[in-house]
Amino acid sequence: MVEVFGKRSALDALKASVRRLGILGILGILTVVFLYTACTVRVLPNELGVEQRKFGFKVGIVEKTFGPGLYVVGPGITMHTFSREIHVLEAAGSSSESAERAHLREKVLGRSTHRIIEAINVQTSDGYAVSADVTLLYSIADPVKVAREFGWGTLYVQAFVINTFQNGVLTTLGKMNAESFYNEAIRIAAVLEAETTLKQRFAERGFRVEKLLLRGYAYVPNYEKSLHDKKVAVQLAEKNRKEGLVNEEKAKLRKIESKGNASITIAESEVSAKISKIRAEAELYSSQVRARGDKEINVAAAEAKRLKADALNTAGGRYVVALETAKMFGNIEGAVMTPEQYIAFIRNAWSVIGVNPGTAPAGGGK
Repeated sequence: MVEVFGKRSALDALKASVRRLGILGILGILTVVFLYTACTVRVLPNELGVEQRKFGFKVGIVEKTFGPGLYVVGPGITMHTFSREIHVLEAAGSSSESAERAHLREKVLGRSTHRIIEAINVQTSDGYAVSADVTLLYSIADPVKVAREFGWGTLYVQAFVINTFQNGVLTTLGKMNAESFYNEAIRIAAVLEAETTLKQRFAERGFRVEKLLLRGYAYVPNYEKSLHDKKVAVQLAEKNRKEGLVNEEKAKLRKIESKGNASITIAESEVSAKISKIRAEAELYSSQVRARGDKEINVAAAEAKRLKADALNTAGGRYVVALETAKMFGNIEGAVMTPEQYIAFIRNAWSVIGVNPGTAPAGGGK
């Protein structure tokens, strides 16, 4: 078999060349990776960056806040990051529920921004203790100031946030007495005052308070009993006071009813008296009218009799009497009158001359 001279040496040279290229490629990649990792830094969308320089003319923290993005950093430069999300500081009596919420929040956000502490024991102005569950929502407004004040990481939570939060809540809610926690208006005003105080203190150190929430409160057992007894006493006093008012109103009603009944009785009596008076006046007037009428009738009858008697005394009147007498004699049968005829004759004669039985004829004895 014929072999080309130098083939083996050429193949070995090619392999060596490929090996060198591979090593150089790997070294190049490693160099690029090293330079990328050493000279670049990424600030995530939920972060704020603060640059620290260890070498050069300006050593320390750079007065600039870096937003999300990829940055090239030189030797001796470190980019520290702070979370830009809302942080939660929860003072709670039930740690299990709070821990579950904190774990869920950390799982979603990828970092721990939820801190749990014991419930705040508020000493009220009247000497009682109230255990308050309070939540503070805050965020980092100026990461440069936070870095200068407290350094890197979450040292600011223990060094500033917790202590300031507790003191602010205690100094404001402690102004209330224990019973004022039941008063919604007073309780809300105290929480707003605490929130305003914390906003001012946090802003001075590079933070921003989003919201302060009073989620619940509980009294110590002895105060619960004393408050219950007090409430019962107050309610009993209020019940007695309202019952007294009701009794007073009932008494006033009875008084008004009695006055009304008396007024009705008096009015009825007055009306009855007026009716009786009117009836008496009517009867008196009627009797007076009847008396005047009877008097006028009697006068008229007497005047008629007088006029009739005067008429009979005249010549014509005597002629009429003679005629009437003749008629009466014409009615008598026979020459002798019976007693009944005589009585009838006498009555007719009296009637003709206008004389009633038992009275004297008009004109006397003429």
